[in-house]
Amino acid sequence: MPRLLTRPILMTLTCTALLGCGQFPDVVGEVDDDIAKAPYPLILPNTEALVAETPRLHSGSDDALDARERRLRRRAQNLLE
Repeated sequence: MPRLLTRPILMTLTCTALLGCGQFPDVVGEVDDDIAKAPYPLILPNTEALVAETPRLHSGSDDALDARERRLRRRAQNLLE
């Protein structure tokens, strides 16, 4: 690496490292009192939170998928125009 480029690169890296050491403003005073005094939200148990209905195929699924395909193709064509 040419010596001419070494100094600017070293200075850039040093400045970048120093910027990472900056002090951040205290955000505790920025929170409204009503938010600070609000009750902690209820947490759902994993057995309820992770249960999700998986989509099931039914007799009309083929027609619905074909219709969706036509809509998406038409939408893509409109975007290209």
